[in-house]
Amino acid sequence: LHECLFALIDDAVRRKCIGLDCLRACTQVFRMDRLYNKRRFKQNLEAHWGSRKRLAKADSEASLYESMLLDTDLQHYDSLIDDQTWSDLDLEAIFQEIDAAAQSSLGSEYLYSKLRLQSFESDLVFEQIQIYLQKHPKERLQLQFLFAQLGKKNYNHAKKLVLQPIKPNYWWPLYILLGLLPIISLGLIFVAGSLGLVLFLTSLVVNIIFSAMTRWSLSMKLENMSYLVRIFYIADKMKGLNFPGQEYLKSSNKPFRAARVFGSVFQNQSGGSELEIILLYLNMIFLIPQMAQSYISRQIFHHQQEAKSVLDILGRLEAAISLLSYKESLPFYCQPSFCEDAGIEGKKLYHPLLSQPVSNDVSFTKNIMISGDNASGKSTYLRTVAINAILAQSLNFACAESLNLAYGSVLTAMDVSDSIETGDSYFIAESRTIKRMLESLEQEGIHYFFIDELFKGTNTLERIGAGLGIIKWLAHCPCLYMISSHDVELVATSSDVNDQFHFDSQYQDGEIVFDYQIKPGSALTKNAVNTLESLDYPEEITNGARTIIEQYEESGQWSL
Repeated sequence: LHECLFALIDDAVRRKCIGLDCLRACTQVFRMDRLYNKRRFKQNLEAHWGSRKRLAKADSEASLYESMLLDTDLQHYDSLIDDQTWSDLDLEAIFQEIDAAAQSSLGSEYLYSKLRLQSFESDLVFEQIQIYLQKHPKERLQLQFLFAQLGKKNYNHAKKLVLQPIKPNYWWPLYILLGLLPIISLGLIFVAGSLGLVLFLTSLVVNIIFSAMTRWSLSMKLENMSYLVRIFYIADKMKGLNFPGQEYLKSSNKPFRAARVFGSVFQNQSGGSELEIILLYLNMIFLIPQMAQSYISRQIFHHQQEAKSVLDILGRLEAAISLLSYKESLPFYCQPSFCEDAGIEGKKLYHPLLSQPVSNDVSFTKNIMISGDNASGKSTYLRTVAINAILAQSLNFACAESLNLAYGSVLTAMDVSDSIETGDSYFIAESRTIKRMLESLEQEGIHYFFIDELFKGTNTLERIGAGLGIIKWLAHCPCLYMISSHDVELVATSSDVNDQFHFDSQYQDGEIVFDYQIKPGSALTKNAVNTLESLDYPEEITNGARTIIEQYEESGQWSL
């Protein structure tokens, strides 16, 4: 297409006949090029549907987190997924995979907040949107294309401008007067002659000086407002599409429809082309940027609720698209059911980040202690249950064949690390992590605790003593805990207050074989020395270790 365009221009130049016919041909080529690019992009969107590969860049986690903090003041939520739990369960990676189909920051921000700010009630509108889009792929594709026009922008200020609107100034009439003065004075030239000319030149000088004086502060305001204006523009373009909430979006966006008139003012301009230079001087002469910024600020201030609705409808719409695409990539999933009695029960739960996950059932209606060999699957199982509990409560789906649970707060203590900056040892960091779980019990409702290797940062005697103290206390609290441990004594002593499950392994031909299946009862096998042997440790070490362990099991005393 571009070669065709250059050939047309080259031929017109050689024949010295660049005229209307050539311009029409050039316009047609550009139109064809636009249509071709649009079609190719839609084909890419269709090709990536149901995959976890991104077409648009990802928003930074810091930007998404800032947006979520604004939502904490905006919306009601029953439980916050705190930073420790978010990190323990690698929920950022899961979010990125769910969010892969998002083309704008608006949908990503909505999805991030929805995943972390959990509301213990069904979101029927969100479900209705997914059902509709699944049945209408053409509308879904067109919506994706429009969201791609909105695009991504970290720290885009759209939500902040709406939730914390700037009080409009009272210079709006003055901007209009000064902006119209050059036009009025041009008309006076034909009536008053020199007086009109003097007034025209004076208005030009005044407006240019005024624009130069306010250029820096105004450019910052326009940049901060640019993404929000684009949102209003895209919302207006969606009025011709059918989807749940379309009529409400149309009415909510009505006060901002004139924003598209000022659209060019909010676009980044390099100032390198002749057209941009002309537009720059026109903006300075007629004070168009000042009028645009003042107009948008006034509309947001006086129609804040409508602006909130526009952001909410579009964010929910694109988040539903992303989730629908993600679910298409899963081997299987279910819609969970919710009950009143505390607990989580399900069939064939699996971890969504594993390429070849092993599914397991769960019956978490009583406190659970899980024992087992190293690398046998204990930690993965804890994460699998916790992740699916969060996905079920926030997004109403689970990576499972079935899942039934009661709404409740999820907190974890797994990937704890010491801190050089604060001077905390591993045990202190671990103790702080457990303490924040205990303090959460001050809030009403059900609590699900997942702890991997309780107090592994201290000596054996105090680890077991402190661990049993925690278990005894939690057994009488309104919570359910799932704890994994290597400590035989801790597992055996706590059997009166919790159910026992385990993972095991088999040592075959010098290799350790795992089936990653959870089984009732406490662990019977040990594989630490076998692991050393499979790594070709010297026989003096492995045989000596076995002898020492056997002597301890007989006498209850350690000895070299």
